[in-house]
This record gives sequence, C-alpha cells and structure tokens, in this order.
Amino acid sequence: MVADGALSTTTQILLRIRSLAVEAASAIESPTDRANLQAEIDQLVLEVNRISQNTNFNGVPLLDGSHSGFVPAQSASLTVTANSVLATAGPSGTPTSASAFLLACAVVNTLPPYPTFTVTLEQNALASTVPQTVKVTSSSYIVPGMVFTAGNAVVHVLGTDPAAGTMTATFSQALASNSIVNAFINDTTATAVSAGVAVMTLSGTAQPLYAGEVLQIDPTNFTNNDVVVVQKVLGPTSFVADFSKAHPAGVPVYNINYEGVGALGPGYAVFNFGAIPVDAPIDGTPAYIEETAGAFGSATGLTEVVNEGTVVASTPTTETVYFSRATPNLFGGNFTLMSSLGDGNVPVVSPLDGTIKLQVVNTGVSIAVQETFYDTATQTSTVSPFLIAPNETSMLFDGVITTTGNFTSADVGVTSYIKVHQATAAISAASNPALNVLSGSEEGETVAMGIPAVNTQTLRLSTLTVIGAPGADPTLAAQDTIGQIDFALQQLLNDRAYIGAAVVRLSEDGTNDDRAAMEFQSSESSIRDANVGTETTAFTQAQVETQIGTSVLAKADALTEVMLELFR
Repeated sequence: MVADGALSTTTQILLRIRSLAVEAASAIESPTDRANLQAEIDQLVLEVNRISQNTNFNGVPLLDGSHSGFVPAQSASLTVTANSVLATAGPSGTPTSASAFLLACAVVNTLPPYPTFTVTLEQNALASTVPQTVKVTSSSYIVPGMVFTAGNAVVHVLGTDPAAGTMTATFSQALASNSIVNAFINDTTATAVSAGVAVMTLSGTAQPLYAGEVLQIDPTNFTNNDVVVVQKVLGPTSFVADFSKAHPAGVPVYNINYEGVGALGPGYAVFNFGAIPVDAPIDGTPAYIEETAGAFGSATGLTEVVNEGTVVASTPTTETVYFSRATPNLFGGNFTLMSSLGDGNVPVVSPLDGTIKLQVVNTGVSIAVQETFYDTATQTSTVSPFLIAPNETSMLFDGVITTTGNFTSADVGVTSYIKVHQATAAISAASNPALNVLSGSEEGETVAMGIPAVNTQTLRLSTLTVIGAPGADPTLAAQDTIGQIDFALQQLLNDRAYIGAAVVRLSEDGTNDDRAAMEFQSSESSIRDANVGTETTAFTQAQVETQIGTSVLAKADALTEVMLELFR
C-alpha cells in the first residue's frame, strides 16, 4: 500500500503537468506565461524523482529500482495523440483507401522480416484504381504496402489473406492469369546524389518503390556500399532517402540478396555471392528458396516460394543457411535463394524520441500536408522540404510510415500529432534482484515481486518543456510534453496494476496459510483432547446394543412362525 500510495501521488503530479502542457499548447500564450508554466513543471518533475528515491517500507526502498528484477526491452512505439476529422472524405481513386481522418494510418517501420518476392497471378486482373482481390502464389510472404511491377504495369498491394491465398491490390494495367509480377529492383542510378536527405532517380522505366522499402546502393563497392530506407516515392523511378554517403550516377541498386541455386536437401548450405557482395543479413533472419518455371524474372511461367531456412552466418560474399527440409521440385524450373538486406548501414528504426506534426497547408499551387518533427532531446523542430499529397504513404521522419487521408481545400489547417518512443534494450538486473517475500514456513517458499523504478528516466520523461529551444515551435514542444505524459501515465497504470495483483496474490497466499494452520490445529486438538476410557465405553455400549437388537429380531421372527402353526 505504501508503494501504491506513492504511485497515486505521482499520477496526480503527472496529470497536473499535462494540464499545464495543454494550456501551453495554445498559440495565444505569451513567452512570460510559458516561462511561468515551465517553472511549475520543473518543480513537479523534481518531486517525481524525490518520491522515487524516498519511498520505502521499514527502511526498504520500493520505487528506486533496487528491487526491479529483470526489466524487459521495449520496442519502438507510437501514439496518435490527436487526429483531426476531415471535412471531406471519400473514394479518392488512389491505391490507398480513403479515410475520414487526416492520418489514415501510422506505423513504426520495422524492416521487412523477409525479402520481397516474385508472385504469380492465378486469375485475371483488370486495369483499375478500384482494389481487386485475386488469387496468387506465395500470398503468405507478401507484405501490405509492397509494390510489384510487370513490364509497365504497377501493382499496389493493400492487403493479403494467406488462408484464402489471395491479395487485394490495384492494377495500373490489365494482367492475365499466370502473369509474374516482380518486387525486385535490379537497376542503376541515373543521377548522382550527395550525402544526407536527397532525391535519387533510377534508370529503369518503372520500379517497385514504396515507403519503408530497403535498398542497397553500390553493393559492389566495399567502401561506398550504402543501405537506405525509402522515405517518400516521387515517381515511378525516383524516391527520397537519407544517404550516408555520396553516390555517382551509374552505380547498381537493388532491394534483395539473391543467387541462383540447385535443388537442396535438408541441413546447412553455403551460398557464395562471389564478385557481387551483399549486405549481410542479420543472423537468425529467414531466407527463402523460390522456384520459377522459366528463367529468373521471366514474364511467363509460374513462381512460388518452396522452402524456408534460417541464416546462421553471413559475410559480404557468403551466406550459410539452415534448411529443416529438402527443397521440393514443383515445376522443374530454376531455384533462387533470397535473403533480406541486413545490418549494413540500415538506419536504426525510430532512433529518436519526438513528436511528428502533420498539417494541411495551401501552398498556392496545391493543397498538401506539411510534416514537422520535434526532437525531444534537443528541443528543436525540423520542417520537411517534401510535401505529402492526399492518400500518400511516406516515411519522412523517425522511421514512422504515415498514410494521409483524402483531404481537400476545406481541410486547410487541420492537424495530426504522433508521439514516438525509441526502442530500449533489456536491462540486466543482476544487481537489482526482485523483492522476495516469504510466503510459507519452508525454505524457498517465497514470492518474488519486481518493482521497477518510477522516475523521469524509466517513465521516459526526458525533457518536459512547453518552450522548446530558440526557433522551435513552442506549441509543438507542448504537444510533445503531452505525448510524454500520456505514455508515462500508462506506465504508471501498468505498475499500479502489477503491484495490486501482487498484493492480491500475497493476500490469497496468507489466507491459504491461515486456513492450513487452522486445520492443523483442529486435527492436533482432536487427537490431544481424546478421552480413551470414555471413547472405549461408548464403543462397547454400541457393540452390546447392536447384538441385543439382532437377538430380538431373530426371536420375533421365530414367534411369528409359532403363531401361524396354530391356525393350520
């Protein structure tokens, strides 16, 4: 109860900070007002840490983390803290479903758990911007959001149903059954790019580009190899990405590691990529064998994923993959090993804590969404130079893939806010064991309670400000504070729920011990208090009464027989 009481106080403090941040989120507040609000916030933050350090029971600290036990890792996460309803929403004729909200979808980008594939259509598809559901091979391995091409046809995948073996997509051109659509990029750069956020154009006529896609630039150059994530698609052959190095025109670009192989039995197999080095996939990730009836990447025939293995070791030129079963030969065609681009220079997913703001603006030329990122640590805000169109998917900041709704000029000024938290590694708490409470009289009968630290660090309250750095948008700083507080309140709720559950468990354990003790005492008393003489007399009396009763019944039966003889 002591810990829960302290957490209750901390909850009230955070609610107060949140109310101050909501007040500061309005642009009508003056700099003096914001300074006064910030002064109170700073004092309340200090009190959160003081409660964490000073809360104890019988001298045992409870909330400073000294009895936290094992603390698991936290994945990158996001919370949509505000999302305006659009004045106009409806069918837009674009690959993405229309939404009544400015933010139709937001996800933290996790690099594809498997490579992109070629897929064979098993029925005809019409040329239409209206989504169609068609049967395909290997539907279990298709990711919604992927883009396929077949010649000049572009296919946008909206969803999959592995049980039915179908995908839902839009098709820019009609495709016949047995057509192969490719998600592969094996191209070269058409123009040079400099390091940093830049636009790259490929030399092909149409490419399967989509936000969140991983591409390898200049893989044959060990010193200039670069792995990037597509942030925004500008056209069939151009995209925006953050390049760690400069790249000249004419260098190769592809989005997968692949090599032609023969049929494989179960066990380990080593694949040598020779003169074309690859970005080594992370050990433990899956690799796949795909079979194509014709030549690799041909426009006719069938293609299907026929085996799955696990990468156990990899270098820039070789990959060792373990297969638990032999590769079946379905078509008598060509086999290809496919593995994901791995751990080269791939940007860390959600590297920063921060807040993303999307706002509909009128540029004088078009109605678009302007995206701004507020960095919690530096208290600075950055405006993207790239605008977002209605129903467009992009990943401009912090590894977050967003899809906008079908906004129009009637929606100018509406906004959406996304609070992002970076992933944190698991904490090894060998020096901070769980709090062990004895639950019985025997050795080892204990209940372990891991009570995490409840301070600004564990609650992810890194920088609570309603002012921001010079030049930053103070209203966005306040929105970021609101997002931090909401996350911290959820953490506190989880902690209080855990402590409450542990208290209930200890209470039930105590009740069980009390009941057992009572039963043992009752049994012991019955044995100790028994009068042997009295009990023996009662037993003898019962035996005599039983024998007398039996004798009387026997004589009554004999007398009945005598009386009946008198009437015969």
